[in-house]
Amino acid sequence: MNLLTWNIQAGIGTSRYRDYFLRAHLQLVHAPSKTAILQNIAREIAPYDVVCLQEVDLGGRRSGYRSQVDDIAALSGHLHVAVQENRRIPGISRHGNAILSRWPMANVRDLKLPGQVAGRGCLVADVEGPHPFTVACLHLSLGRSDQVLQLAVVAQALRDARAWAAMGDFNSGAHGAPLESFCGATGGRLRRPSPLTFPAWRPRWDYDHIVTGGDLEVTHYQSEPANFSDHRAVSARVTF
Repeated sequence: MNLLTWNIQAGIGTSRYRDYFLRAHLQLVHAPSKTAILQNIAREIAPYDVVCLQEVDLGGRRSGYRSQVDDIAALSGHLHVAVQENRRIPGISRHGNAILSRWPMANVRDLKLPGQVAGRGCLVADVEGPHPFTVACLHLSLGRSDQVLQLAVVAQALRDARAWAAMGDFNSGAHGAPLESFCGATGGRLRRPSPLTFPAWRPRWDYDHIVTGGDLEVTHYQSEPANFSDHRAVSARVTF
């Protein structure tokens, strides 16, 4: 089974540092360039069985009042979708996470994570495939103290899962205290060396991860070269 996680930056398409300024208006408004980027993202994720996306817009003005998840899933062929809205800026954006799956999902949980600034979340679902497992799609805050608190909530949500994968933008390196504490508390496993994912055009930091636990074992783990966001995607091949 093939898994992938990707912070897609709402289709803004930052591909160099100066784009944070030159494309800043795309945080507020829609543009045809986003449609093309979403099409490219859909093509990249199509081969994967379960995909976690972060920084998706669920229907704000900047996405043309359309859910980017629906548009991506229609093109990628993933028939089962779960979404979570974490922050809404009225008239501008609806920030969220999403899980796309080839198989039905059950027991979907929308976890609002604690932090000094509200707006971070973890979406948890049980994937009912040939080998059932639980997936947690998360996007953590920037501060370490917040990350420790947030990962404690995620750990609690996964405590009864026989097989699980926590996937997303952790905003923390594999050797950082938050991830090491999380793996220690859950028995989670993270392949090392962890691939660098940010910024996508010249990766220097390993912020995006797939942590597995229980009966789920990773046999192949890497970042993907596609450059349609300021983060690179991370993929894993797993067995039971």
